[in-house]
Amino acid sequence: MSLIASLMSESWNVERPGPRVRDSTGSWVAGPPVRTRVDHCAVMSPYGVTVGSSSEEHDASETVTTRRVFAAPLGTDVRPSDRIVSLDGSEKWEVIGRPLIFPLTSLARVEAALKEVTG
Repeated sequence: MSLIASLMSESWNVERPGPRVRDSTGSWVAGPPVRTRVDHCAVMSPYGVTVGSSSEEHDASETVTTRRVFAAPLGTDVRPSDRIVSLDGSEKWEVIGRPLIFPLTSLARVEAALKEVTG
């Protein structure tokens, strides 16, 4: 099995707001979320960071912020407002900032920084 195949062997959904619709008061709001399945991808630890790393707020709350990187095949449409959601819906990650495109490397891919806040 190649390095690419072993690293990017998961399936995730890219979720974004659907087309705008009018609510009961006639105001425009985001439509129901639309999910697009992406195969041959991975949610992994950021480079140079210990696996499972996270930070905790020390203000008498139980807030934990965890960061990861979403790696997907070239051509995957990932936007700053998207969420990356596991197929069973148990994990949800927010895309932070603009995704990077690495077209000229041995692991050509699209990468997006992710954040999960719990607590």
